[in-house]
Amino acid sequence: MTPANSTLALILVLGATSCSRRNEKSPELIEANRLHLEAMKISGQLEQKLDSLSVLAKDDVAKSQLDSLKNLVEVWEENMIEVPGFAHAHDHAHGAHSHKSAPPMTDESMLDYQRQSREAIVELKEAVAKWDSLEK
Repeated sequence: MTPANSTLALILVLGATSCSRRNEKSPELIEANRLHLEAMKISGQLEQKLDSLSVLAKDDVAKSQLDSLKNLVEVWEENMIEVPGFAHAHDHAHGAHSHKSAPPMTDESMLDYQRQSREAIVELKEAVAKWDSLEK
């Protein structure tokens, strides 16, 4: 094998192994995606709950409070970042939307972001539950 051929062979082998590693998802990204999907499910349930509460709102103050909570959920959704390398369906009742592409970040940073994002939507869910219990 000539030096040029052996160099080419080495480049091909290194390229193939680096590509295969890039396609493997780290445990951090797998967990980040699990949290992302869980948060999206909570968001969908929360939207449905807010819609049903809006119909039952007793007065303008209650409607305004519910609108504020709906807006917070929409802001949360607009700022949601997808975990790269994972496809999922966008089947929300409130029309078509898209998530932001992930900025360059480490797998650990993505996991931390998804944890915080899930925590935020859970806090909104708790706020809606508290509002609902006070209105009854």
